[in-house]
Amino acid sequence: MSTSHSLFEGVIVMLAIISLAAFLRKISVLKKDDSLLFSKIVMKVTLPALIFSSLAISDFHADFLRMALIMCAVEIAIILLAWLTAYLLGFDRGKTGALILASAFGMTTMLGYPLIRQVFNNDPMAMEEAVVTSEFGVGFLLFIFGPLIAMYFGESSVNRKDIGRSAARFFVSPIFIALLGGILFSFLKIDHENEISATFLKFFRLIGNANLLMVTFSIGLLIEFKAGQKVFLFLAMALLMKLVLKPLLAIWWTDNGNFTEMMRQIVVIETALPSAILGVVFARQYNCRPDLVSLAIMVSLALSVITVNLVFLFMT
Repeated sequence: MSTSHSLFEGVIVMLAIISLAAFLRKISVLKKDDSLLFSKIVMKVTLPALIFSSLAISDFHADFLRMALIMCAVEIAIILLAWLTAYLLGFDRGKTGALILASAFGMTTMLGYPLIRQVFNNDPMAMEEAVVTSEFGVGFLLFIFGPLIAMYFGESSVNRKDIGRSAARFFVSPIFIALLGGILFSFLKIDHENEISATFLKFFRLIGNANLLMVTFSIGLLIEFKAGQKVFLFLAMALLMKLVLKPLLAIWWTDNGNFTEMMRQIVVIETALPSAILGVVFARQYNCRPDLVSLAIMVSLALSVITVNLVFLFMT
């Protein structure tokens, strides 16, 4: 099976499960509020387990930090471009903040990990590259700039303490602890075939395998597709920057001998993913047009089935 075919299949499967969750909500088997439980399980249990089990059996390569720097550079470029676009189009403050949130950050943890796992057939090296790139290149900026953008352009005033707390939460979160723990465990000279070690790692792998279901259910229960008036220009700009310009920047900036083909593919896939669902959380918290961010997430998720593959084929 080709990488492109696996990528297409992975996105289709995720979209199908999200649709299933939405259907279960419609027939009252699940409720919208249940998405909070699924999200907590993802952020505190299944995702950390997936990160730890992926890193613990592989060798950490400092070269992967270059990928994280590329991700940071691409996101900062898109933030500036989104702000300039909103200014030129005369968007109000709320719509400007929503455009930045929807354009700059992607679902690199929630959808990126299970997708890359499927595309590269559970290759430990690919997962290590994906985790380092995502957590250092996306997670840190998202936890700092996400609330800051929502606060500045929303109806809440910027509070330095809030920004500091948001950054501090990243360093004490289960995700970051799992990241460090997995890297440290990989340096230990432990026989992974040993019965005790194998059982220990299997425990985390089994929990991590539930990540895809928890993620897709939380998204399916939370997202609402509500098309309002005068949102088409906003949506077009958000989708263009998130699904097209962002991965094209990644292709351009990684087109040199410092990156292997796998490294380039992973960076491009992660930059081409739909808008980050945490953007809705921040937008709701600070009243920064969460309706527009939610709409961008749902549409970008549906279109990514096509755009991710087109970008990937363009690169290869």
